[in-house]
Amino acid sequence: MSHSQRNMHDTGCPCTMHRLMAAGMLVAGMRMGTGPASPDADGPFPSFSDEMAREPTDYAMAEARATAGLFEVADAGQLVVITNVTVLPMTATERLESRDVVLRDGRIAGIEAAGSVRADGAIHVDGTGKYLMPGLTDIHQHPTLHVFAQMYAPLVGPDISAHDLTLPYDLVNFQYLAGGVTRIQVMAGTIEEMAMRDAIRAGRYHGPHMRIGMLIDGSPMVWSPLMTLIANDREGGRKAVESIVERGFDFVKTYTQLNAEAYAGVAEAARAIGIESCGHVPRAVLPEDALAQGQTGIAHVMEYFWNNRAEDRVSDARFAMLAKTTAEHGAIVQTTLTASRALEYDCGYMSAAEFDLSVAKDHLLRYIMREESPFIQGWRADPVIMAGSVDAIAHSVRMTQALLAEGVTILPGTDIFPSAITGKHTVHDEIEMFVNRVGMSPLDTLKAATIKCAEYQGDSANAGTVEIGKRADLVLLDVDPTADITATNAIDTVFINGAILRKAARAEGIKRLEAAYDAMPVPRV
Repeated sequence: MSHSQRNMHDTGCPCTMHRLMAAGMLVAGMRMGTGPASPDADGPFPSFSDEMAREPTDYAMAEARATAGLFEVADAGQLVVITNVTVLPMTATERLESRDVVLRDGRIAGIEAAGSVRADGAIHVDGTGKYLMPGLTDIHQHPTLHVFAQMYAPLVGPDISAHDLTLPYDLVNFQYLAGGVTRIQVMAGTIEEMAMRDAIRAGRYHGPHMRIGMLIDGSPMVWSPLMTLIANDREGGRKAVESIVERGFDFVKTYTQLNAEAYAGVAEAARAIGIESCGHVPRAVLPEDALAQGQTGIAHVMEYFWNNRAEDRVSDARFAMLAKTTAEHGAIVQTTLTASRALEYDCGYMSAAEFDLSVAKDHLLRYIMREESPFIQGWRADPVIMAGSVDAIAHSVRMTQALLAEGVTILPGTDIFPSAITGKHTVHDEIEMFVNRVGMSPLDTLKAATIKCAEYQGDSANAGTVEIGKRADLVLLDVDPTADITATNAIDTVFINGAILRKAARAEGIKRLEAAYDAMPVPRV
């Protein structure tokens, strides 16, 4: 399609209304929960609003170009043998020394004593002195697709097109795989993510396994209508859930601005239909009330305290009560300690030097997050957010510890774009905080990032451990992560869907990624 046709296709209309609307919300600082919604001058907010695209862009439908030649793909029936490796299976057995691990057609076909496998014509990967474990999960992700470029382009400049800021989708997915992340949960999906998942499953390009939810917010909404369904009463909440089910999404994500009536409609419909509700706790609803209404996934551990302005919002007694209530309802919690740290930076409680976004390869992310940007200044102009964000990391750690004491399943997620690959602001950073801040053992932390995530997503029969018959979604590390959790950064080779990303190819792919980001017309920060 032509450039002008693509712009119409992207926005749903031939004008710039959605771009300007998105820019206005960003300039306002994406005020998450600044108070109850109120009618505008034209009358009450609508019961239900849906302005999301129904057709994907060309980006999602493309073939692999930017990552061409990086992945080594075994032929049908051809064996891949990882030789003489130490296996960390994430089962009751802590480790298996000196093993040859045999892969066939993207599955684990054998785990044998080193040197016992004879396979002519096999692809060999030397595991000597290395450690093989399941691929990692980031349970709270937002892939940087075209919809985000549409929202952010107006903040970069009036002549900047969203197409100028959109990565090829094979590179978007490469960022996860290069970081050893073979599973993500998309927390605000659109038709783009759904089409991208289909493309990965069809083998057009390589990427992690995905579970995808759709966002429901109230008015005034936090994010763009390009990625948000709006519900303002009980009937609107019901319609939003039905729309999500009709589109084929995996779960409902509730958001901050839902009023109590609309939230009740969402909860009732989700329970009746049998679709999971996993998201924010709205400002109008206490965490214990959300759990009682059937919300079985909490999208941030800080949801337990930052929306509640009561005197005891961060008391040990309240944290213990909420942890016990969470356990009683069988809910899971996405930790996003990295997002708690970002919140402290957003609100000026942490310096830019300490937050340090220089590790991110995404110039757009650094530009939007610079201290003087309207995005950041909008956060800092809101007294409610400022008050709720004091000591966000420390309170998040305390709440996580309270949840663990009650046996609640906690899962590592970041809520931060993935361009850093490894290290700070990635799931590697998140799980390092599990060990160094929360006090979990490295092995328990690794299980949280692998088998526990697979169990939560209903995929433990296929993934999450290194066992015969499971998918070969694996990462080969140079250092033992059960002795040093930071060793998950020391990636040698990644295996996904029958494809192999070796160390040299991974380094080449990162160079291509950096070049793609460098080509974007974004001011350098």
